[in-house]
Amino acid sequence: MSNDLLIPFLICIGCLGLVLFVHFKTRSKPLPKTFSMPTAKLQTHEPTGQFTKFFDVSSPTHEDKSLARWHKSFETAVLDFIELADSFISSMDNETELGETKAIDLQGTSEAVHVQEAAVGHPSPEMGAELSALLATAAASVHAHLRGDPALSCKQRLLYEDYREIWFQRLRQFPQNLERIIRLRRA
Repeated sequence: MSNDLLIPFLICIGCLGLVLFVHFKTRSKPLPKTFSMPTAKLQTHEPTGQFTKFFDVSSPTHEDKSLARWHKSFETAVLDFIELADSFISSMDNETELGETKAIDLQGTSEAVHVQEAAVGHPSPEMGAELSALLATAAASVHAHLRGDPALSCKQRLLYEDYREIWFQRLRQFPQNLERIIRLRRA
């Protein structure tokens, strides 16, 4: 480079460096993040005018009570569906019963409707979604088999068995009928 271009170039670089230095020294620094507890909110009941407190996060004892209530209400429905789905899936191995399963829609059964209600009513949305996935994978396995796609049926069956195992572990947390859970798990 010639001296005629080098000197203006160095002046521009120096000015840019000076601007950046001043900017970083004078900018406001963000406040350090601090941990804060959830604040209590007040809720009014219109008819009585009384105030009650509730927290943003539910206490573990409240969650355990609602989970125990859910188990008491829906464990039988989940076990009934697993029993029905297992019979459908085992009938796929026996080609003699295939004609009977073509006439029945697994998701249209009363057991499936009760499992959908259980999924909606579960205190944890993630676990409710997994319960819905249990229903969907069982139905998808049966439908894939009826359509003549054994590879997809096998893949959906394996997913169903995974979700089934997860739900047996969860149902054992607050068992209402432990003997039935053990019997179905061994099947």
